[in-house]
Amino acid sequence: MIEASAYRDSRGYCLEVVGHAGYASGDDIVCAAVSAVVESLAAYLEEYDTDCSAEADLADGYAMITVGERNAAYDMAACGLAAIADRYPQFVTMRNSYI
Repeated sequence: MIEASAYRDSRGYCLEVVGHAGYASGDDIVCAAVSAVVESLAAYLEEYDTDCSAEADLADGYAMITVGERNAAYDMAACGLAAIADRYPQFVTMRNSYI
């Protein structure tokens, strides 16, 4: 089960993703979809975040991305994860979402 959360705390706007979907052995489309969203956000922020307030910690089965200012890229990723959770609720949950 993947647990994703989008929330605001003292560091800024956070997107945290923990776990593995377990949809299918070898060809896990749910895990791949979540990874694509999270890694795209991290890459975008690294390339285009001009105020340097974004931080990304990515590891196997874990991601924490924090941005100082809420932006369209962050919102897109949070909405994308929520959409995946809606489509595959037995494999992904979206908690603490304000979007």
